[in-house]
Amino acid sequence: MRIGIYYRKFLFFTLVLALSFGGWYLVKETRLPSVSASVEDNLNQSFETGYFYLEMDLQKDGSILIDDKKIKEGVQPRSDQDEFRYIILNQPDETYVEAEVVLNLPQKITKLYSEPEIIAVHGARSDGAYLDESGKKVVYRASDISNSATVTIVAQFPEGYLELPAAERLRGTLGKVSGLIWLAGGLVLPPIALIILLYILYKSDFKLFGNLETEGKMEYAPSLISPALVNVLVYGRVGARTLMAMLVDLATRGYIEIFNQGNDFVIYRRSLTQKQLSELKPWEKILIEKIFLPKQSKAGAVDVQARLARHLFSRKIAAVYLALYWEGKDLGYFEDLPAKLHLRYRMLGILIFFLGFFGYGFFALFGPDPKFALFFWLSLIILGVLIVRVSPLITAFTAKGKAARNQWLKFRNYMIEDKEIRGWSELFDQYLPYAFALNCEADWAARFVKTNFVKPDWYDHVKLPGGIEGFVKSFWPVINFISEELNLSSEPMVK
Repeated sequence: MRIGIYYRKFLFFTLVLALSFGGWYLVKETRLPSVSASVEDNLNQSFETGYFYLEMDLQKDGSILIDDKKIKEGVQPRSDQDEFRYIILNQPDETYVEAEVVLNLPQKITKLYSEPEIIAVHGARSDGAYLDESGKKVVYRASDISNSATVTIVAQFPEGYLELPAAERLRGTLGKVSGLIWLAGGLVLPPIALIILLYILYKSDFKLFGNLETEGKMEYAPSLISPALVNVLVYGRVGARTLMAMLVDLATRGYIEIFNQGNDFVIYRRSLTQKQLSELKPWEKILIEKIFLPKQSKAGAVDVQARLARHLFSRKIAAVYLALYWEGKDLGYFEDLPAKLHLRYRMLGILIFFLGFFGYGFFALFGPDPKFALFFWLSLIILGVLIVRVSPLITAFTAKGKAARNQWLKFRNYMIEDKEIRGWSELFDQYLPYAFALNCEADWAARFVKTNFVKPDWYDHVKLPGGIEGFVKSFWPVINFISEELNLSSEPMVK
């Protein structure tokens, strides 16, 4: 029943990716036409049988044209010169008595960096290469070329003769860096990235959230704060459980009713007095407005999904979460607003991720071999993902907040105690919202198994199973569905 939310987010990010690749494709297609690096026999410009002739035009930017078509290979920067190396013939379909290749230069040059070279192997003979007297072309010749031959031409130009693109120049600069330095960076920098993540976690109260154990127990609620805020205080973040506790609290206080129809459900909004409306917390008012239209008194699963489908992300659910965080901040539980702290680290993680992503792509294309530097960029990608994932748990508590959290954990110890409570079902209803907030509703219900259980008047089922176990089993799927749907719709920047 969550298909609507997932599809909207999936389509959103699919559109972003489609636009990105579409832009790349348009840029790519607006360039000059290109031909394959492996020249086929049909590029032979000679009409005489047994002879091969090819004329190529070197451009000032280092690109190569054949018949006004740009080939994929071009001049590559080296440590102290620029080199053009190209395979002219590679196991051709025909044999050739002679082959001649002419490389036209963009401007006159008196001397190449080194003598031009034609490499003919596996059944071919090199007849030499030279710079023409005009200084504007290089001529390569070979002969006796068999079907198994490979013929490659090489020309090296002094730095400054060509005006290579900045990306190619940068590639050449990177190529001058020793492979040992890349190896050292690839091995050393990933552990440094891990240390950075561990430091971030150490400076936060991340270690608290995996530990719900504390000594002692408390047989009554430590304070009258909202069950939703209790959930945030214990787990350090908002989520589906926060909304679950809030909805159960609204039901037990008489603001909503829930009817489970078996394969569907209906939430009813009760008629409220002005006094009852004034007692609602700001975030509770926003949540009710999100579930019900202004004049709507009931809402089913279809209504909830329709309300959520109106927008890609729900600002109202984000507003609910922000209001809860502010309540905790105002009560002195947090050193900084958790949403602000989470967003700061989330943006840091996103920045690191894209830095690693683009760095990885650039070095994969232009980095020198062996590509040890890719380990570093890969570690940045992983680090960025990890920071984004843990950012909602980086919450800084004050001393008061830690003390309050410890008190609620003691109360949780009481709720999960393996000891039956008899003849007091009102207590079950009273603390049920806190049981959901503390993720122990099943343990809390287990303590009342032998109680003469009376179903709450705010819940009904078309065919309610008997006892408290039946109540929990039939009620939990409904409240879980509503809470998960609402949580998934929240703006991703507020977690």
